[in-house]
Order: sequence, then structure tokens, then C-alpha cells
Amino acid sequence: MLGLLSINAAMAVFFTGCATPDQHDYNADYNEHLLTQPVYFIGDKTSSSYTITVKEGTPSSGPERVTDVKTAASAVAQAECKKLGWEKWDLNYIEDHNRGWMHVVVAKVTRK
Repeated sequence: MLGLLSINAAMAVFFTGCATPDQHDYNADYNEHLLTQPVYFIGDKTSSSYTITVKEGTPSSGPERVTDVKTAASAVAQAECKKLGWEKWDLNYIEDHNRGWMHVVVAKVTRK
């Protein structure tokens, strides 16, 4: 019985696209209308840095698959740093790749 529950849980994560409770809809949060409907989450928060992961919510084969996720990462970084009271900070992409049908970027934001 326990094995069946584990398999069902794993299948649920697989079919929902590994959604996490911290995942946010960029278009809804920032009142935007980006074609790829990026989703993002913020993680690894410390007093001097955090990461932002952004991926396509809707697949695209055009250049917007890269530009939309980078636009979202930059806007999220700016809003989060303002909320944290950081006046100076760096945004560095530490991952930028395709994962199946979706483009994903991971950026590290570091306080200066």
C-alpha cells in the first residue's frame, strides 16, 4: 500500500510539472502579458543573496522563450530587492538552458 502511494505521489509531481507552493505566475503578479506566461520562484534566501528561477509556463519556439524568462527574472529581482531595501545589487545568470519544451533561467541576486 505504501509503495502505491509513493508511486501516485511521484506521478502527481511529474504531471503537474513539479509545481511548488512558492511558484508564482509572473503575468498575474506583475500585470504583464508575456506570451510564454513565465512562472517563477525565489529560493536560497540569505541576508546577502537569493536565487530566482524562471521558466516558461506556455511553450514557444520563438525568441520570446528566452527574452520572456529573462525579462521576468530582471523584474522580479528589482521588485524583491526594493522590498528588501537593497539599493545596490547584482543579477547574474548561473543557469540558462532548455529543459524539454521549456526554457529555464536561474539567476543569483547578490547584495552589494
